Amino acid sequence: MAAASRRSADRALLRDKAPKATAVKRAAVLDADEITAMIEAAGPRDAALVALMTAAAARVGEACLLCWSDVDGCNVAIPGQVTKTGVGRGLTLPPVACRLLQAWREVCPASKRGWIFPGIAGQPLSVRGAQTAISKLADRLGIEGVSSHSFRRSALTAAHQAGLSLREVAEISGHQSLAALERYLDQDAAKERADGARGLLLG
Repeated sequence: MAAASRRSADRALLRDKAPKATAVKRAAVLDADEITAMIEAAGPRDAALVALMTAAAARVGEACLLCWSDVDGCNVAIPGQVTKTGVGRGLTLPPVACRLLQAWREVCPASKRGWIFPGIAGQPLSVRGAQTAISKLADRLGIEGVSSHSFRRSALTAAHQAGLSLREVAEISGHQSLAALERYLDQDAAKERADGARGLLLG
């Protein structure tokens, strides 16, 4: 029990020390074709990262601090130690995201802590490292305005456009303020973009 508590404290410390995401101004909301193109152009790690951030509507810092012990089949627990609010949440990944995550697990380099996205010297992949990988991927495909925050924003916008209430979307996102969430969503997203993007979140 003491060891588990130490591990939780370690992740909270890593969360607090991580540089804040330097998102492109008002990160682009992506459609399903754009997300699929990024996944198809990526290697196993980055494909899993994009799918996980989209399906879980996860912040990049949350994704980087997840361990394989947080995954049970297609179920993922995002512990409070890694979230911005300190409140954990759980979800069941849709088939596409689950398949990509399991494919990455088969080739993922081992780390003592069991990071899903290991970095260097036993540490998890850094926020900056994840952002750089995503930016290079988007640049290669000519998709503009993409940041690590695009996947979370796309997923939450799609869920709301698909008919989920703000409160239901907040349960997915972990937002504690509905007013803050409403400002965060892209209220002008085209319906077809929402219908397509929600496939990774709710499919």
